[in-house]
Amino acid sequence: MTITLKAHSVWQNVSQALEHIDPYEIARSHLIACDFEIQGYWDEDDRPYESIRFTTAPQPELISRSLGMNSSAASRWLQLKYELTITDSGSKESIGQLLLVLNEDLEVVDENWVIDLRSPYVVAVAE
Repeated sequence: MTITLKAHSVWQNVSQALEHIDPYEIARSHLIACDFEIQGYWDEDDRPYESIRFTTAPQPELISRSLGMNSSAASRWLQLKYELTITDSGSKESIGQLLLVLNEDLEVVDENWVIDLRSPYVVAVAE
């Protein structure tokens, strides 16, 4: 007997649960809470930066979401991945990505930023 999740009701339950969550508002609230600034950023070459600021508030656009749990199912989380964009003079420019991990209470427990430090909308202060 082969078991698959393809037609399992778990997908309907997950879809229904995610319909009641506003991922845009979660990201927007997080950006506002950190005052549109990242403290202690390390780039892809392991260079440290004291801070990263945006000259214009980036707009988060959800690009993926996933659910996870540890092997004992004692801990569950929701992972939301966003493209960060800035619209200037009618054109949209990507300045990076933000990944947020939320616990069951929808509190941010982890975050990961990938920022285009060459963007004119990013001010990076090296350590």
